[in-house]
Amino acid sequence: MSAFQLSRRRMLQSASSAPALAQTRPALPNLVFLISDDHSWDGLGCYGNPHVRTPRLDRLAREGMRFNHCFVSSPQCSPNRSSLFTGCSPHTTATSRLHTPLPAWEPTFLEPLKERGYFTGAFRKVHQGAQFDRRWDFYGGPSVPFENFFDALPAGRPFFLQFGSTDPHRPYRPGAFSPPHDPRSLRVPPFLPGTPEVRQDLAHYYDAIARLDSECGRLLDLLQARNLAGNTLVVFTGDNGMPFPRAKGACYDPGIRVPLLARWPGRIAPGSVRDELIAHVDLPVTWLQAAGVEKPPKMQGRGFLDLLLGRSFQPRDAVFSERNWHDNFDPIRSVRTRRHKLIFNAAPHFPYRPAWDLADSPTWAAIQRLGRRGELKPEHLSMLEPSRPLLELYDLESDPDEFRNLATDPAHAATLEDLKRRLSAWMHATYDFLPPAYAQPGEPAGRGWPVSL
Repeated sequence: MSAFQLSRRRMLQSASSAPALAQTRPALPNLVFLISDDHSWDGLGCYGNPHVRTPRLDRLAREGMRFNHCFVSSPQCSPNRSSLFTGCSPHTTATSRLHTPLPAWEPTFLEPLKERGYFTGAFRKVHQGAQFDRRWDFYGGPSVPFENFFDALPAGRPFFLQFGSTDPHRPYRPGAFSPPHDPRSLRVPPFLPGTPEVRQDLAHYYDAIARLDSECGRLLDLLQARNLAGNTLVVFTGDNGMPFPRAKGACYDPGIRVPLLARWPGRIAPGSVRDELIAHVDLPVTWLQAAGVEKPPKMQGRGFLDLLLGRSFQPRDAVFSERNWHDNFDPIRSVRTRRHKLIFNAAPHFPYRPAWDLADSPTWAAIQRLGRRGELKPEHLSMLEPSRPLLELYDLESDPDEFRNLATDPAHAATLEDLKRRLSAWMHATYDFLPPAYAQPGEPAGRGWPVSL
């Protein structure tokens, strides 16, 4: 019998005895995970956006903890979602390409939870392939009501439940939410032109977010009605940034920075706000910590349960993201600290090419039309340039919109060098298939990025 077959047998044996395990550990918390689809961090009222209507998620923030600096592993849907299950960067698990199923041999946090006695379930979008859907004890498609999971939940069992909404993913159609958002009153992000078409496109995005908020509210109400809210850690986040040019599919902040909220009555202080850097690979480790399970050796994330509970916590000093194939091949890597970001465009000869759903959007059509007329603002022109720089360096304190590339500025040479070495070390440690700038100590230099630009 192979090691993999033996591991699977042990996992199944553990799962079959799970009810007995659960009875001896009644204090295990329930875990509920709410995840939106293409949703940047500032698309909620609790993040200071006065125009989008999100009363239920805003209430979740008031009752728990809001994180201001949460970052995805990839600004692409299925690659990032794989990291939420494995605690590893997508290239580590061969899932860096959009729609690639998680390989059957890759472990996730679900198996240790099942061994601990958890009943696992998911609704709607999981996006890890049909084979992966069979790892759940319960799986509910688009028309299955939330109540069905709780009706199937064995008595006395703790549970992990994921609700993967398809909002606010495109395509957009009028009528997603009533009353609709007024396009004239919305703030247009600085990286987009403020034309009427863009405003209407953003209003539809906000309508889809409001619909998401309403669905999350129904599930939260059900927890309350079933007397389960008190011992349940609820986490909400987005899978990647908003479906607009220079956001989804890009390593600028609108593509990789997402909301993160957490509520656990009696454990997480209500109304807490944190500024520490959090990476999506940290979430599965944190769920296992909450269930009393040690971090598996392969997971690259860092659990932040201590931060949730108000205990001493050593924060990250950097987060990392990657972009690979998404309708087109565009390999990009980034490292971000609280103040600086370095983006490595491994194929700089390519122009910016939005994913197909963005390319079909009214916003992209407006950008192209303004470009043909010579009416684009200078900060928007990079989206229509025939190529891009190999390296982009930004000071997020003075330039939060990432418009001024400092990579060739001698005054920032030390920062550039520091971030190149950090990114190289991460690429080595996570078995990246792209060449890092620098070899590991004691190894041949190889052919990395140019030492000087």
